[in-house]
Amino acid sequence: SIADDINAWLCGVLRDWCNWIFGAQTDVMKSLGANGILSAPFESMLASAGDVSMYDIARGVWQVAVLPIGCGVLGLVFTVKLIQISQRMDGNASFPGVKEVVFLLVFFAVFLFLIQNSFDLMASIYEVCGLAIDRVEALFGAGGALDLPEVSVVTTDDDIPSLIAMLVVSLISWVVVLAAYVVALVVCWARALQLYIMAAFAPIPLAFLGMDATRQIGLGYLKSFGAVCIAGVIILVLLISFPLVLGGL
Repeated sequence: SIADDINAWLCGVLRDWCNWIFGAQTDVMKSLGANGILSAPFESMLASAGDVSMYDIARGVWQVAVLPIGCGVLGLVFTVKLIQISQRMDGNASFPGVKEVVFLLVFFAVFLFLIQNSFDLMASIYEVCGLAIDRVEALFGAGGALDLPEVSVVTTDDDIPSLIAMLVVSLISWVVVLAAYVVALVVCWARALQLYIMAAFAPIPLAFLGMDATRQIGLGYLKSFGAVCIAGVIILVLLISFPLVLGGL
């Protein structure tokens, strides 16, 4: 029975190694979810270097450089619409012209408010998608551990060749998971950087919403920003599904 004891010990060691490798893979993918960049607040999506963060840079660029340009574009839109109203006015239609001017002033006040608070509005859109991410994590977690006895009969048999084959499979899977983790991390960081840049330049496309000829520019910007925010929910669903897909394979 000495050989049987040695065989059982080796099988136990191989089985533990396989379980540890597959568990480590799941933990690596989970690190992007609940406590990672996907569910981080808008102010701290990216790490800071000293006292300055990417959020501070984006908000500073928005306030100092882009906001005056957006207000200038809005002023140009206001002037163009005022000229259009003046061209339609004549001596017998003074009252409708005054009414249009009043509507134009209201339009200017509303759009000026939107532009002056555009950065916070974009952050609010992000927080709405962040609420969806938090609810998905509360429902399913950030991805469960892989239960090997449930997905492979190899882990219940004291068969050294089969367990060695399982170990090889786990190592190959580990390489694939590391590559997927790097790709997912790059995508998440690129998403955060894109959100900051789009929020910083928000005043210009929002100002274009005031004219019929340029309205599609502003609508396209809002659609793009919303799509980037929703991409975080999609990435989280893929990370949660990873152990299930791996178990099925």
